[in-house]
Amino acid sequence: MNVNKPSAPPFVNPYKKHNPVTKVEQAKKAPREDELQISNKARELYTMKAEEKREAKLDAIQKKIENGTYSVDSKKTAEKLFDQLF
Repeated sequence: MNVNKPSAPPFVNPYKKHNPVTKVEQAKKAPREDELQISNKARELYTMKAEEKREAKLDAIQKKIENGTYSVDSKKTAEKLFDQLF
C-alpha cells in the first residue's frame, strides 16, 4: 500500500506549533527621506531671478530716497527689532 503525503507546502509541519507571521524586515528599516535634486542650470536661473527682483526693489527705494518720498514705518521697524531681540 502506498500512502501519499498531504498536499501541504513542504515548510509546514503539522505536528509543530507555528509562530505567527512577523512583519517583513524591510518595514522595520527607517523610511527613506524625500530627496530633491536641482540642476546647476536651474540654480543659476533662480539666483538670476532673485537678483533681478532685489535690484528692482533697491532701485525703487533709491528713487524714493532721491525724490524725498521715502518714509520709514517706525512701528514696523520697532516690531522687527523686538522680534529679533526677544
